[in-house]
Amino acid sequence: MYPKSQINKENIWKLEKIVESDMCAKCGTCTVICPNNILTFEGRPQLTEECLRNGHGMCFEVCPRVSSGKYQIKLREKFEKDLYYGRGSSEGQDGGAVTAFLKHLLHVKKIEGAIVVGDEYWKPVSLIVQSADDLLKTSKSKYAISTLEALKTAGEMGLEKVAIVALPCQINGLRKLQYFPYLAKHEEELGRTGKPVKIPKIEYLIGLFCTEKFDYGNMKEILEENNIKMENVEKFNVKKGKLLVYTNGEEKKIDLKKIELCAGCKMCKDFDAELADVSIGSVGSPNGYSTLIIRTKKGEEIKNALDLQKGVEVEEIEKLQGFKQKRFQKEVNRRKENDEYISFYWASDYAGVSKRADGTYFIRIRAKPAGWYTTEEIKEVADIAEKYNARIKLTNRGAYELHGINGFDIEDVVTKLNEINLVTGSEGPLVRATLACPGKENCGSGLIDTTRICEIIEDKFKERPTPYKFKIAVSGCPNKCMRPQIHDTGIAGIKFPETNENECNGCGRCSEVCKVEAINIRGDKSYTNYNICVGCGKCLNACPHKAREVKEEGFMLYIGGKAGRELVEGVSTKVKSIGEIIDYIDNVLKVYDKYADKPQRERLAATMKRIGQTKFLEEVRKGIEN
Repeated sequence: MYPKSQINKENIWKLEKIVESDMCAKCGTCTVICPNNILTFEGRPQLTEECLRNGHGMCFEVCPRVSSGKYQIKLREKFEKDLYYGRGSSEGQDGGAVTAFLKHLLHVKKIEGAIVVGDEYWKPVSLIVQSADDLLKTSKSKYAISTLEALKTAGEMGLEKVAIVALPCQINGLRKLQYFPYLAKHEEELGRTGKPVKIPKIEYLIGLFCTEKFDYGNMKEILEENNIKMENVEKFNVKKGKLLVYTNGEEKKIDLKKIELCAGCKMCKDFDAELADVSIGSVGSPNGYSTLIIRTKKGEEIKNALDLQKGVEVEEIEKLQGFKQKRFQKEVNRRKENDEYISFYWASDYAGVSKRADGTYFIRIRAKPAGWYTTEEIKEVADIAEKYNARIKLTNRGAYELHGINGFDIEDVVTKLNEINLVTGSEGPLVRATLACPGKENCGSGLIDTTRICEIIEDKFKERPTPYKFKIAVSGCPNKCMRPQIHDTGIAGIKFPETNENECNGCGRCSEVCKVEAINIRGDKSYTNYNICVGCGKCLNACPHKAREVKEEGFMLYIGGKAGRELVEGVSTKVKSIGEIIDYIDNVLKVYDKYADKPQRERLAATMKRIGQTKFLEEVRKGIEN
């Protein structure tokens, strides 16, 4: 709980820079999640009284113009892109698909309410609807700035499951809210009451195609200049650079250039709400129909609400995507030329990109399997670093990092790296690049082909999202040069010997090379103490009489290890094949996902300790058997 402040001072708010620089998208997400209700939205977000943390809280962390969080969100949602067109039976804008979908979700009780935009003389207001009749009253398009206050109201009403219809910028903020612990690395902010803001679970995000939003006051003035009263407007539409206004059955066209565009819209490049479960608009479909882009399994539910058809004119959508991209780039260039503030929120669209302490960025290249690079790749990395005035760091996991990248160059650098088959990533709560020693092909002690094992692991688990970072290491022998025992999952090659008594003459060579003194010579025979033997296999090759033979070989698998602040050795178990290793890793990840309750706070070792190592591993083995 916050203490009462005894200091009178001008209110300080960390988001002020975003708002004052016109980077703000005016999505309203920040005002929804303030647990102290000291943020309001009057044309833009405003701080109404002192914030004891000066805005260093959820309002800043969910803002889509601070960072988009898109890469991590997309990993978890596994977005697809399936295009259809269709229309609902109810009256609505451009086919009524949104209304029909919400009506269906309410009818089958997938949601208890929907957060939509209503209006007071076309001034958008955030509303909660819980019936089909209420939906029909909100089904027309509004092109002025709208917010999301009704989401908080829904929580206060006790609603538990809602759908939200929103613009691309709002969808981005709401996705960040859904995945808040993964992106912010901590739980929700607690208010003065000791509790976070209460909001319902967001079950469905329905995105609307959007080129821009307009200031309501300015829009009203322009209409009045054209002898149109806002209260007489029956419908709005936007087509070919014109605002179509319908009054008394008549259509009037107003040039959109005359209406004041929300300044933050110039910094947006998302036309079709790419983070929504389903995106809906009129572009690309016949008159009277809606275009639908289904992106997630939840979005598939709309197929039960409408009859859908293939045949969307994708070029029309791409044209407007291109329009927004060009406008975005033009605004970025203008700000750069005038030395105006840019947040580079889109840096988190890309894998392996993070901000440095000095405000520049580093880009991590996901390590190649077992850390092997060609000379050409190393030269290319050096050339890129030189071109963009970056420094190169080689990490302890065999990855290259380019440091000191200017925000303006992020996309170019990532693109150039991808062109030479170097993938960025291995950063954040996901399966990191697999660490490995040179293996039997390169090291005299190696028992297994570590590079091949790395390739198989990478093919299966590369960038797989996890509750916290998940590290895997492969050592070619029990010497454990890669420290597999202190990784989330570790692998070491093993080869245990036995004596062929018919060939052994007790010469003692095997005993001399054994580093753990597990071999004793008694008479003319050698004997192995398996309580000490680690399975390094050195004695097998050292015996001049081939009297040491393989008794057992395979892999020692370690589960639940951890380094860092606390050192934890994983639980060990023997496996015989690479297929078993893959099955174990897969099921460890599934059980970890199931039980981890503190994203970005609880490593696998902590989860296993909390629920019990025996219970955890029993469930892993049960998953393998099934």
